[in-house]
Amino acid sequence: MTLQDEALSNPSDRPTGRGALAAFAYQQIRDRLIHSYYRGGERLVLRPLAASLALSPTPVREALLRLVSEQALELDERNTARVPQISRAAFLEIHALRGDIEVRLSRNVAEHITAEQIQVLRERHDAFIEAYQAEDSHGTAVANAAFHSAVADFSNLSLTAGLMHSLWTRIGPIYAAANGLPDISPADKTHPHLQLIDAFAEHNPEKAAEAMRRDFAQAQSWLGPLLPS
Repeated sequence: MTLQDEALSNPSDRPTGRGALAAFAYQQIRDRLIHSYYRGGERLVLRPLAASLALSPTPVREALLRLVSEQALELDERNTARVPQISRAAFLEIHALRGDIEVRLSRNVAEHITAEQIQVLRERHDAFIEAYQAEDSHGTAVANAAFHSAVADFSNLSLTAGLMHSLWTRIGPIYAAANGLPDISPADKTHPHLQLIDAFAEHNPEKAAEAMRRDFAQAQSWLGPLLPS
């Protein structure tokens, strides 16, 4: 069950009121973008999307327009929300910016992370390994995003973490379209995620930053050639 499915399977947790429902719809669609639920070019038709969220069209329309204003979505010639296609140049720009932000976050996390939070990261990485070994490209993308999201959430730089999550709305659809697995298995003992966890366990900000840089270099070498020029 995905993070989105878990949220939708608990209707008692759903807010009430127009504004709250629009915020709920926004978070659900945003999470779907981050976790590679949609691909670049995919149209998000209002009524089927609202039905999939078990919501009326009005709050979903408001959520879509908010995501358009944030450039996570765009409107096509029929005024239907669509996931943007990302060129290689745009990917490199977003990827570099995201790298700078996540290196900053990893340094911060290394200074105060708890043993319980490190265990969460180990579990997220185990899910990454499981999906990879099952040759589940979508599950691999979801698990990778969940790992990075947890790192951001463990920081005490809330504004910086918010920027990272916003950039992931643009990156998630790229992973969704990759149709393949990363070049290096997450089970490899030299995988950057494992090096990052080790650096966190040592509370070593510089080692954490270097592990995050390695992770971004590997992701660029994998995804870059798959993108249109």
